[in-house]
Formats: sequence, C-alpha cells, structure tokens
Amino acid sequence: MTIYAPLELVITKLMLSFMVAFAVGIPLFMYELLAFAGTGLYREEKRFLAKVVPASFLLFLSGAAIAYFAVVPVIFAYIIPQSGDLAAAGLSLRKTFSLVTTLVLGFGLMFQLPMLVIAAIKMGLLELKQLKSLRPVVYGAIIALAMFAAPDATGASQLITVAMLLILFEISLTAARFIKV
Repeated sequence: MTIYAPLELVITKLMLSFMVAFAVGIPLFMYELLAFAGTGLYREEKRFLAKVVPASFLLFLSGAAIAYFAVVPVIFAYIIPQSGDLAAAGLSLRKTFSLVTTLVLGFGLMFQLPMLVIAAIKMGLLELKQLKSLRPVVYGAIIALAMFAAPDATGASQLITVAMLLILFEISLTAARFIKV
C-alpha cells in the first residue's frame, strides 16, 4: 500500500476506528432498543422479532463475508494486472480501504433484500403472485441498480452484484412461499 497524501494514514485509521465502532455499536444499539421496546410488545410480536433480528444479522454477516473473501479478491485480481506495462500498480491506502469497506457494507446491506421482500409480503404490501409476474421488471431494476451502485468502473463488481441480487431475489420468492400470511 502507498500513502499519497500527508494525512492519508491518519484519515484511514480514523475511518477504521469509525467502522469498528459502527460494527460494535449497531448490534448493541439494536439490543438496547429491543430491550426497551420489548416490554410493550405482545407475545407474537416478540416471537416475530426473535426470528427476524438474528436472521437479518446473519444475512448481513453472510453478505459481508462473501464480499470480503470472494468479491474483493476477484476485483483486485482483475484490476491490478490491467495496469500492464504502462504504469506500476500502486494501491492508495485510503482508496483501497474505501473500496473494501464500500463492498463489505454494500453486500451486507444487499443481503437484506430477502428480509425486505418477505416483510413486504407479510405486511400485505406485495403479493407473491404479483412479484412472480413482474420478474422481468424486477430484473431490469436490479440490473439498473447494480450498474449505478457498484463502486468500480471495470464491470466486475457490477456483474457480481447483479448475480447476487438476482439470486437473493429468487431465494426471497422461494422463502416467501413458506410464510403464513
């Protein structure tokens, strides 16, 4: 890694500290929020939250792990050799850290899609039959979202994002069949 600015190392350390605090603080905040609000919930609502919150957390961790262990190495293996003989590849510490955290957080949030689809079906906002009939529209929206939201311009992360979102959408449709409405 190379540092290209005088404060780049300090800023990267601050960003890392913020990310660790965020990663530790959000689950603690959610626990405190649920402990406070839990006293006023009905038994069915408590059971629902006891199922949804851990599932959502596991989905986030799964997405973050896939991004860190599968997507990031693929992107760097694809991008770094592209410099060829024209220039030596030098990785900026801050930009590399920013790319990795964007991918990890983005994939973690992206893996919340099944929870959103299932919640929309459970609340009656969408119907499973309606979602199945609108597959081409949803696929088009997923492709458009991935092309604009993915952090690099090479196309590698866009393709991976499209594939993961399509798989997650199909998983959520399959899981929604087993939900009692």
